Amino acid sequence: MIGSVDAVQSGSASYKAKKGLIKIKLEVDEGKIKDLRIEGDFFFYPEDRLWDLEKNLVGCKVEVEELTQRIAEFYKSNHISSPGVKPEDFAKAIILAAKSVAV
Repeated sequence: MIGSVDAVQSGSASYKAKKGLIKIKLEVDEGKIKDLRIEGDFFFYPEDRLWDLEKNLVGCKVEVEELTQRIAEFYKSNHISSPGVKPEDFAKAIILAAKSVAV
């Protein structure tokens, strides 16, 4: 191998939930989320907790079960409401974004 390649890869994706569009931008390193940005057209209350959710998912393995569980726990412990958008929808959007980095 000539030179070195940074293991961190970037990806993005959009996912249509029942009542909203989730847009994900992320960086993945060795199968784990290194950085994450969640945007889109959906309701998320309290709004300021969305940033906390992003930070909570850093270090999480990019696996639908683990993501869904961690997001569901975050919802419960932070009393999150997101009408028409479930924790599974965020997990699916993240998986799609992670798949976009695969060559």
